[in-house]
Amino acid sequence: MRELEISAPAKVNLLLRVLGRREDGYHDLVSVMQKLSLADRLHLSLKGPGLRLGCPGSPLPEDASNLAFKAAALFYERAGIAPGLRLTLHKRIPLAAGLGGGSSDAAAVLRGANLLHGQPLNEAELLALGAELGADVPFFVADDTTALATGTGTELAPIEGPRGYQLLLVNPGLPVSTAWVYSNLGLTTSADPYKLRGYSSWKEHAAAVLAQGFSPEAAGGLYNDLEAVTIARYPVIGAIKERLLGAGAVSALMSGSGATVFGVFLDPVLAEQAHETCQRLYPEVFLTSPAD
Repeated sequence: MRELEISAPAKVNLLLRVLGRREDGYHDLVSVMQKLSLADRLHLSLKGPGLRLGCPGSPLPEDASNLAFKAAALFYERAGIAPGLRLTLHKRIPLAAGLGGGSSDAAAVLRGANLLHGQPLNEAELLALGAELGADVPFFVADDTTALATGTGTELAPIEGPRGYQLLLVNPGLPVSTAWVYSNLGLTTSADPYKLRGYSSWKEHAAAVLAQGFSPEAAGGLYNDLEAVTIARYPVIGAIKERLLGAGAVSALMSGSGATVFGVFLDPVLAEQAHETCQRLYPEVFLTSPAD
């Protein structure tokens, strides 16, 4: 095999709680991450020497400052193989939107390059490389479509997520700095909600919340500790949430550090109607579903 095409899915955070700031500057968190059918596409071909990246139709850099390029360089360094790869990245996932697009692209490069070269690295090694590139990258390296992420986000455990729903993603076109959001996050409590509710672990707590589904009564128990920080600076995010709920979403939440908001729809007719309305109002709108 000399070339392949690989999908790089977007994600949303169905749950995101920040537990505290670590001495190394990172934050410990608990998150339920869900891969989506919305995805970038990457074409990889073994053509050397060196590395080359193209991002047609995208403002992304095509050099070593791009995380996908960095992933390729790191793969060849650790696999002990002379670089010889051409990458073409076709973007669909909005940039700097809390949907994990850059991390997913990097993970797709790691998995694709490993396949093209006969899998010189095992899964554990690929996950470790992903963790070096960014906290979200290991989630995209792993096969699981829904996972509980702990630590800095790199410690993953598969979890059963709800099915039978659609997500309407609405991005107001505001690039949000993740570093800025975390630097402005006020951690006012060290209490662990899962302990307060009588659960023995975060995984058990998250599983119980997700088992509620997305009924109007339960609303899935969705929450995101970063949401209040981002909405305080960008009130349009709160307005989008209200619009989605008013259009029939049973729950709405900002994903990651923003600025994308997703609405959970159980009724496909309402989802399509909301999609059509939001397309007229906001620059980037996608109707998608959980990845298979």
